[in-house]
Amino acid sequence: MIFFNILISSVVVFFLLHLGKFIFIPLFFSLFFYVIINSISNDLVNVSNKINIKINEFSSHFVLFSIFFFFVYFFFKILKTNINNVIQNIDVYQNNLNQLSFYFSKTPVNNLFNESMILENLNLMNIFTYLLNMVTNFAGNFSMIIFLLIFLVIEKKYLKLKIAKIITNKSKLKVFSNINDDIYNYFRIKAFTSFLTGILTFVILFFFNSDLAIAFGILSFFLNFIPYIGSLISILLPVTFSVVDNYNFMYSIIIFALLFLNHLLIGNFLENKLMSKALNISPIVLLIFLSIMGKLWGISGMFLSVPIIVVLIIILNNFKHTKNIAILLSEKGNLK
Repeated sequence: MIFFNILISSVVVFFLLHLGKFIFIPLFFSLFFYVIINSISNDLVNVSNKINIKINEFSSHFVLFSIFFFFVYFFFKILKTNINNVIQNIDVYQNNLNQLSFYFSKTPVNNLFNESMILENLNLMNIFTYLLNMVTNFAGNFSMIIFLLIFLVIEKKYLKLKIAKIITNKSKLKVFSNINDDIYNYFRIKAFTSFLTGILTFVILFFFNSDLAIAFGILSFFLNFIPYIGSLISILLPVTFSVVDNYNFMYSIIIFALLFLNHLLIGNFLENKLMSKALNISPIVLLIFLSIMGKLWGISGMFLSVPIIVVLIIILNNFKHTKNIAILLSEKGNLK
């Protein structure tokens, strides 16, 4: 009976999420950015107090929002410019791709996977035109995210008062405070490591004169929030493009090695060192959730699936009767 109720509830929830995706997608994106901005803002206020420089919460939010708006504007402008530059030189890339197809047709491996046929059927003009349209559409929809983000900041002061009135029990208030701290801590560290990953990705690709160095750097920042799959995509995409861009396999091998080292050092060593607890998602759980959210909300759902499941694990881990579920959802099960 319990299993049946859970199944029915899950179906209803997913139906509502699919039905209301026009509002839920921008809402969850705005919540994602709000958590990152708010956590950095808290750090900025704390540091300023320690060095006797008075910065109030409003000022720190204003500075960070200004930086965020500039970053978003810069991101879409650069991305569109990069893609347009590629489209203008599409004949060169298509020619390199055709040469690559010819090269594979002469190798024994082609008999197994038929790479030459796959490459021949790739139309780069259609691919990059589709990407440009997708970026333009997303940039247009981003105004809704900004709008919701502003209201979340305005609502913050009143939200604290509402929670204090609703949760009067001190122990429950402490649990809520722990959940809040854990969420902020996770996204603060993740934003920092993702920023480093994006910067180093840009530096590596810029050194090799990649036409999409800035675009891939920014993309690496966002993809770093998706464990395993995000790192894989942010390595393979620039490497694949470098083959078509330079038609130099040695360059591509070096780029692959440097990008792999970048993700290995930051993701496996620095991030684990900074995290106060081993909050890693089980790969199986991640793949299932990515598939479900991808089906519901497309690419946006796949990106948002990780923040959602991380928050879910943090909440479940802070209650005794749901802690076991959090352990099952985690990778190593050694949650604090």
